[in-house]
Amino acid sequence: MAHSFVVARFLPQLSAQWTSHYGFKKAADLVTRPFLALRVYATDIGLGDPSQPTRYAVLFVVSSQKPIGVNKDCFFALGSAVDQKYRALTVNPPISLGGRALYVHTFPKLHACFQGDVDITSSSYSPYRLDESNFHTFCHSVMEDHHNRKKLTHCPSSGGDEPVENGWDTWSGSTTTGMEYLRKPVSCVYELLEYEDPSLLDPPAIYEELLMYKQLAADYSWSGVTKAISWVKESRASTTGCEIKISPCLLTGDGEISRSSNEAFTLHSMRIPFSGDTPAADAPEEPETMGWDDEPEPDFEDVPEPRPAVPAADIKVIAFDLLGTIFDREGAIKEAMLSLAPSEYETRTSRQLLEIYVECEALKSHECPDASYVDIARAAFIDAGRHLGISSMDEVALEKALEMLLRPRLYDDAIQALKDLRVQGYALLGIPSLDLATFAQFIKPYVPPEIIIDMPCSTVASLHCQNHSVFPALLERSQSVHPRIRRAQILVVTSSPFRIIEPACSAGFPTALLRRTDNLESKVSMDTAVPALTTDTLLGLSSELGDPLLSHPAVSAEARADGSFSPFRVRSHYQVTEILGSGSFGNVLGAFHVLTGEEVAIKYEMPKDDKPDEVCVLPYEIQVYRQLRGYQAIPSVRWSGMFGGAYFLILDKLGATLEQIRRVCRGQISMKTVSILAVQMVSHPYWLTRIEFVHSRGIILRDIKPENFAMGIGRRSNFLYLFDFGLARLFVDPVTGEHIPYRSGLVGLGTARYASYNVHFGREHARRDDVEALGNILLFLLHGRLPWQGIYAPNIPAKMLRIGEMKQGKPFFDLLARSPPEFTTYFDHCRGLSFEEKPDYTLLRQIFKKKMKTEGWNDNEKYDWENAKDLEKGTLVPEEYKLDPRFVDGDLDW
Repeated sequence: MAHSFVVARFLPQLSAQWTSHYGFKKAADLVTRPFLALRVYATDIGLGDPSQPTRYAVLFVVSSQKPIGVNKDCFFALGSAVDQKYRALTVNPPISLGGRALYVHTFPKLHACFQGDVDITSSSYSPYRLDESNFHTFCHSVMEDHHNRKKLTHCPSSGGDEPVENGWDTWSGSTTTGMEYLRKPVSCVYELLEYEDPSLLDPPAIYEELLMYKQLAADYSWSGVTKAISWVKESRASTTGCEIKISPCLLTGDGEISRSSNEAFTLHSMRIPFSGDTPAADAPEEPETMGWDDEPEPDFEDVPEPRPAVPAADIKVIAFDLLGTIFDREGAIKEAMLSLAPSEYETRTSRQLLEIYVECEALKSHECPDASYVDIARAAFIDAGRHLGISSMDEVALEKALEMLLRPRLYDDAIQALKDLRVQGYALLGIPSLDLATFAQFIKPYVPPEIIIDMPCSTVASLHCQNHSVFPALLERSQSVHPRIRRAQILVVTSSPFRIIEPACSAGFPTALLRRTDNLESKVSMDTAVPALTTDTLLGLSSELGDPLLSHPAVSAEARADGSFSPFRVRSHYQVTEILGSGSFGNVLGAFHVLTGEEVAIKYEMPKDDKPDEVCVLPYEIQVYRQLRGYQAIPSVRWSGMFGGAYFLILDKLGATLEQIRRVCRGQISMKTVSILAVQMVSHPYWLTRIEFVHSRGIILRDIKPENFAMGIGRRSNFLYLFDFGLARLFVDPVTGEHIPYRSGLVGLGTARYASYNVHFGREHARRDDVEALGNILLFLLHGRLPWQGIYAPNIPAKMLRIGEMKQGKPFFDLLARSPPEFTTYFDHCRGLSFEEKPDYTLLRQIFKKKMKTEGWNDNEKYDWENAKDLEKGTLVPEEYKLDPRFVDGDLDW
């Protein structure tokens, strides 16, 4: 029979290999002791698949101590001479401990992996066994005890004390983050020791050790924490010595609801994806027949496979991509944008202005491929101005900016470098990169005489797209100079990896990347575009051409590490690098712009062809973003619309969310940081902020959660953003100005954990519910847990009701009693508001401003993740962590 009594010891470091490397290092500090246990197959107690060849073991602790507390009935007495009031098992031969009885605990069961190869049927570890009848009795009782223990452990209810009934569940979905989700059995690594005197093993230390390990696992293995840690480290470096000036947002009047905008009328005319209405009783419920792998995808543009650099041999012709190597186009853009940017945007760097313009120009070029470059540039300036908050552009200033753009200066080293190359005997050709009319009028007159410009009109390359026909024409033109020339003898010099190097490599031409210090496009890293050589100056090109390594370039394409994800492009210029998230109403991708390298987030949603009556959420959310634009705490929309059969929304890339940051801070955030965040979330003396601004535009959010707040990146990493408006809606009629009517009997929307208690009882959302949900978020950040998390219910509606009653009753007020008194004042105001009443944002701000003043905190205080000394447990940022040895009663409920 495949069971035996064994002596085992828990190996925390091997068990912690699945955590971050910080957890693995910390696990070495945990000292463990041997313990006595009953070892059985998991399949014998009804776990796992008996048909599978791989079978794993479960350990049950043996002790001279009976379990106590809620575990008090989860055991069997071992031996025949025991009190008959206990369940008993007979061990053969008898096992004893100095005349005292022994007990085998049926809960918790320890799922075990063993170090090295272990034969579970071997008798080398212990001679003790249960007979077959006893063993079956034990196995049957294990699952029964586990079920009863689970019911006793999880009996939170809707204000009462009724026990959880059979068949109830948490209805929380599956997740791997947070302490509440570590209740399931965890497979740990153990070693088996030579059997020794059981008296040396009492009392068992394994429970204490597993508690410590559970704390370690919770502190060091949260999902997504690695990226959040990287963000914290980068944000520290980027904000050192930087003071970010935040411009005032553009509002109408004193911030009251603006109803005159076209966006508001358009939004009002659209069907709300989630109205809260109860579905019709006769509406059939369609079963889900499509899995994630079967989901339709847009027609994305494939990214070429990485190629090694094309070797150059005996160079005879050098072809220059004129804009970026000979002419300083980026300098002209910066100068033009600075002439247009108003004084309140002086904090924008010239690089940021350049990125904005190039992106707008690329989008316009994609939308209007047949338009002249002058028209595209004019439209791009107007779009860039809107991005900066310039509502109307002065025509005189616009024409002046166009003139600056169309007459770029020669680089200082261009003339001398070209002369040096001509002296060395190279033939120099030029690739125009603009439409012929624009090029002939504005650029060609200033091209140095050393360069031959006579490429056919059909081969002119676009500034923003790859034109593969350029390269056959280039070979033909080069052969008119050197009849027998080969591709490997024609060097293409450019500052653009995407536009020139990628198609040149595909065509078999060697390339040289010119990476000037202040050039943006040349810094974009692309494994599909590998140059034969890289130079920092044009003057240095002639000396590097003599390097014999050009025939055997050292730089090669980097293999894509993750074969499970193949990069692709959206609208030609956004290269997707990772999947940031996916849900029922769209997927979120991480990408970068191939011309600027700037990171963005892309959200897309496929229309459901099989459900024509079902409204797509993303078009509605896009319109909400348009209604909210003009405010710096809302990520800017780069582009939105249809592409490849799907709706797309391209936004600024943000940093870590408040939920990720909470995990970095070991589950809780200090009152100081909570106060700073509250001031930003609700209101601020210098600018209207998140919630107040959204309400001032006639919008209520209806789904406020930590995952929808994120810090910025780079120099704005200390600035809080609000995003994700899929459930938002207008609460005023833009035609009449009237508030939406009160309704009841609605389906609860949003995230139940943070929603206001009104929502749980089917009442219509209003501004009061947004600010109350925000208060619940602040409590969650402060405590790391809310009383209604993980409660059991027979179904989702029942759970919504139970949580609502908890938020209305004793559990909520007990939470306020152990929270700073500021929260009581905050919720008194929120819950005292009538349905249509406007919250007093100034009052809510002053609650936390007063707390900050009393404690001596100011607006420039560092957040917890910037200064771990403010947190008792430290953070997960390297060199700033420590194990917290304290535990809450009942943590060990596996």
